[in-house]
Amino acid sequence: MFWTRVATSVVIAPVALGAVYYGFPVFQLFVALMAAAVIWEFVHIVGKAGFPPRAVLALWTTFVAIGLATTNMPLALAVLFAAWLVLLATDERGNRARLSSTQTGLLYAGIPAVCLIAVREIGGAETVFWVLAVVWATDIGAYFAGRSIGGPKLAPAISPNKTWSGALGGALAAVITAVALATALGIPSSLQSVLFALSLSVVSQIGDLAESRFKRVHGVKDSGTWMPGHGGVMDRVDGLWAATPLAAIICAAFGGGMTSW
Repeated sequence: MFWTRVATSVVIAPVALGAVYYGFPVFQLFVALMAAAVIWEFVHIVGKAGFPPRAVLALWTTFVAIGLATTNMPLALAVLFAAWLVLLATDERGNRARLSSTQTGLLYAGIPAVCLIAVREIGGAETVFWVLAVVWATDIGAYFAGRSIGGPKLAPAISPNKTWSGALGGALAAVITAVALATALGIPSSLQSVLFALSLSVVSQIGDLAESRFKRVHGVKDSGTWMPGHGGVMDRVDGLWAATPLAAIICAAFGGGMTSW
């Protein structure tokens, strides 16, 4: 399984990095495909089968919001919120659990996707590379630190294999990778940027745990079968999906990307 994960990553990572580098419209299309897969998996996990018309509305709304995010982030978020209100208003008491999953799935897929576009537009490609490096380093560092060190479990009721040593190892790997990437790009690393990397690493791990909890509640092991060794798209982007809104807030608050931190 480990080598299957590696092989899949070797194929997918260059595609993702290439989309980030190329920019509009390839990057938007790549993010839209990820968001579509997330909505599909989310609704399918809760509903167990099918893709109701409400989910189609959520899907197209997310596509529209991603397109708008390139030039008008507030409008993109407003479109997502308006669709959420429509779904909320048309909720039916008799089938509330399945119907409300579409509302949640819309926000879970749409907001991070729009924020990822915003990070690219505000901070440039290098900032998206930096965020990806932090999240990926967190995953890799946590995996190897957890397996080699072991120790107390981080959240045994949610994810029995995760340990505190893995969490700390992932955070350390994220910081080291963030500094190394900045240095390679000729950008000085400040204490502030190190704290940003640490914060994104922690949030990405929380996102990973939240997705594990979601799957456990609904009795599934993987969110899908799209990616051999990884499961579904939700399984692969859970950390990134959690970290991206924070990255967008940081970019907006500081008026730029990693070069201005």
